[in-house]
Amino acid sequence: MKPETWVALCGVIAAILVGIATIIAIVRGPIVALRIQRAIEDERATKNRKLWIFKTLMSNRATRMAPVFVQALNLIDVEFTAASEKPVRDAWKEAQDHFSDWGKQTPEQKQTQAKANLDRADELLSEMLVRMGTTLGYSFDKVYVKKGWYYPEGLGDMEQEGHALRKGLLRIISGYGAFPVAVFEQKFPPITTAAQPPKAVILPEEPKRLND
Repeated sequence: MKPETWVALCGVIAAILVGIATIIAIVRGPIVALRIQRAIEDERATKNRKLWIFKTLMSNRATRMAPVFVQALNLIDVEFTAASEKPVRDAWKEAQDHFSDWGKQTPEQKQTQAKANLDRADELLSEMLVRMGTTLGYSFDKVYVKKGWYYPEGLGDMEQEGHALRKGLLRIISGYGAFPVAVFEQKFPPITTAAQPPKAVILPEEPKRLND
């Protein structure tokens, strides 16, 4: 076969291959782009969920009885699943173990060891939040996490009063308490029975007619 024929044949083959590649790109291009876009959106949504957990724990770390705080804690194992996030899961596991042991204590032990339990909880939660912040790009030290929050005294008083009110109502409903009742004497002025003279009623004068 002549060289000119080989050159022409190679050109035809190259044109066919380019055409096939173009068709594949036209068909597969939007699909690949859609998959890439979906992967980016999934990654963004995953990070947003992790950020919600972290910000919820940070903003409510002074009120750990808040339901949203407990909800965020229970989502740690669900969202922080990457291998690089194992320190976060380990810190939460250690804190969870402390909470479990704390709950198993007798009322007497809880009363005598209240400060030690609270200090230990502060230490474990602070360590967990520091590790969580590091994985999300934040740089907080343990001292800031433990003490860098604001909680007005009035809110604390309201929370304690609400707990006391609920406990008191539960005692009454359960039959272990009662509403305090007292009798007060109040003197009223005497009612007079003397008849009062009727008051004169003055009727308005009838208007005059125009034809009178």
